[in-house]
Amino acid sequence: MIKKLLSFFTSFLLFSVLFGKEVIPVTETSIVLDLEQSKELFFSFAEGDEIVFSMQMVKGKNIKSVEIVELPSNVILSEFKAEDFTRKIKVKNKGVYMFKLYSSSLTRRVCKIKIDRVPESEKTQNFNTNWKWEVKRDTTYTTYQEDSLVGYKTIKYQENVRELINTTQEEIMLFEKSQKVHSYSNGNPSRTYLQVDLPLLKNSDLLEENLIAWSYWIGVDQEGQEAYKENLRFISKLASQASGTYFQNPLAAIAVGAASELIIPKTGEDVQYYFIKDLPNLQNFLKGEQFYLFDQGKGRAAYGRNDRIKQGTFYIGLHNDNFSQGIEVEVKVLVVKEIKAYQNKVYNKEKEEPQYVTVYKTKMDIVENNIRVPVE
Repeated sequence: MIKKLLSFFTSFLLFSVLFGKEVIPVTETSIVLDLEQSKELFFSFAEGDEIVFSMQMVKGKNIKSVEIVELPSNVILSEFKAEDFTRKIKVKNKGVYMFKLYSSSLTRRVCKIKIDRVPESEKTQNFNTNWKWEVKRDTTYTTYQEDSLVGYKTIKYQENVRELINTTQEEIMLFEKSQKVHSYSNGNPSRTYLQVDLPLLKNSDLLEENLIAWSYWIGVDQEGQEAYKENLRFISKLASQASGTYFQNPLAAIAVGAASELIIPKTGEDVQYYFIKDLPNLQNFLKGEQFYLFDQGKGRAAYGRNDRIKQGTFYIGLHNDNFSQGIEVEVKVLVVKEIKAYQNKVYNKEKEEPQYVTVYKTKMDIVENNIRVPVE
């Protein structure tokens, strides 16, 4: 190995003597490379220099590649699967040069490199091969367009506005029916029903209807009728004494919450009543089978309100549990609607609309980068 190294460096001495130019050493070092490892060396060279690069493997057959690059990106030498070799490169431009060695071998590679320079003349004989960092500023100019506000223009226009004219409440008596409910011993069914169809609501751009609630009265025989008449007289008296609007019907007052209690008879026969939502459950009720309901009760008279069910059809089932006495049941159902009436009104208005012109501008961008440069 020693003999091989002596032969390697003797060639450079002979080269110097033969051509009569002084060979100036730049660096002489050993490079150790493991798997996927690279080593980079940087040196400055003067214009006209000749770079003499030599490499000799100390451990391993070769390394994957050797490159010499004139910065920033001019590759002037590329050696693949580099073994022992010597190359001479003429420097055309003063600058910094990178010497890059790379290994992809699984085992460690060791090589010895020697870099010399042969100056073109005595003028560059003492050239400093070191380098330094320098900030390089690149300035770019970009043209762009922008909308610039130059003033405002008054625009006249018409706006169509839907305005509420009035809101009223309307009470509708859906039905007042007297229904015979037989006793057990009569031979006729002791169960019967009434069908209630809630009204369809009208809605358009200028009209909105909403069902506030519905209320009911269920009274048995003459006692029930007399109790309802008493309630009617009481509500009428309150209405005559009130300064504002007041409902004339006791069921309307119950529906909107203006009244919470009504008079009911203290004597007389009673009835069982059930509020049933659909026909299949009504049929089960009539047959005496299990059925579903949403309200029920029993009494000589009853009243109430509902603000949850506002559309469709439901049924009121009546059942007389008296063995021998048939009953006459009076049923009243009333709804209260809220009606909102609107009108379309046109208003003349003005608005300030901004006016723009397109202007072209130029902006300057400065990008700073650190680059390697010769120290002289």
